[in-house]
Amino acid sequence: MDAVYSGTLALDIQPGDVIYEFFVPGPLPGLNEIVSEARRNRFAGAKQKKLWTDTVHWVVRAAKIPSVSAAHFHFEWREKSKLRNPDNIAAAKKFIFDGLQSAGVLENDGWSQVLGFTDSFRVDAKAPGVLVTVRVA
Repeated sequence: MDAVYSGTLALDIQPGDVIYEFFVPGPLPGLNEIVSEARRNRFAGAKQKKLWTDTVHWVVRAAKIPSVSAAHFHFEWREKSKLRNPDNIAAAKKFIFDGLQSAGVLENDGWSQVLGFTDSFRVDAKAPGVLVTVRVA
């Protein structure tokens, strides 16, 4: 569903821009968890990647996000507490981009399709996860 945004975010969204949003419940694994799983067992790391890529795929499909050729992205990471560092948390965006490809929203996650991204972080003990805003180029 198209939305016309009338405010501004970290994406420098202007009135009239087409945006889409979807929320992935979490918390998603951070870099420390990703590395730990990969070191524990190569199959465990692959299983974790598949789980989160598939989760994003189905969230995106349920949100009916259409295919876009290129976009800017904003990730609002919502954590249960401030225990994890922001750079650790944001590593999970790889799962988001892979899920967007799997769902057919992005053809690839290269420079031609991902024109940029921003991150913000906040504590939300009741609803951790990530709110992804897509601004179509």
